[in-house]
Amino acid sequence: MAVTATFVTSDLILVMDNGIGASGQALSQSRIYKNVKTDTADEDVYAVAQALIALQSKTCNAVQRRNVVEMESE
Repeated sequence: MAVTATFVTSDLILVMDNGIGASGQALSQSRIYKNVKTDTADEDVYAVAQALIALQSKTCNAVQRRNVVEMESE
């Protein structure tokens, strides 16, 4: 059975350091930028992430891209 995947949405997520909690655990905060064009190259999304990180006062721990895909069988 063949399956066709179609991109629906894409988000850019910056996981920022948010200090240390009361019990010593590392805290993080996600900044989500929605509606990234689904056909944008990962390199271009990463370049935009780096520009956004330069504007932040907190340290960035991770750059993530979340793609939502709709799948159908043929």
